[in-house]
Amino acid sequence: MTQEGHKVDSLHGKLDTQERDRTIDAFRDGKSKVLISTNVIARGIDIQQVTLVINYDMPLTPSGEADAETYLHRIGRTGRFGRKGVSINFVHDQKSWSYMDQIEKALKCKITRVATNDLEEMEATIKEALKQIGK
Repeated sequence: MTQEGHKVDSLHGKLDTQERDRTIDAFRDGKSKVLISTNVIARGIDIQQVTLVINYDMPLTPSGEADAETYLHRIGRTGRFGRKGVSINFVHDQKSWSYMDQIEKALKCKITRVATNDLEEMEATIKEALKQIGK
């Protein structure tokens, strides 16, 4: 992403407190536009301008089960303070689909599936999902 000109930073548990603070401040101040993070940012970080969260993988408990609570906290980073936000989950195999289904059931919510084999259908599905946010 950096090679494409995006201002990207990362946040993870191996950073010391000062490094984490600098990273969060840079993101909050708009110096970096993309923040790639582990679960370290899933809770307690409120940044108004976050409008998109991408789950590269579905969160799991230490025992390997789908973790609905962590998922809720992850996606809760977007759309804060009455603003609209979007969360995208990358699911690619039967196991990750199963985790997403378990999270959907645990949270009693519908997660919109977007087929990626047809770009026009994908665009239409995303646009429709975005319309539903305002309702």
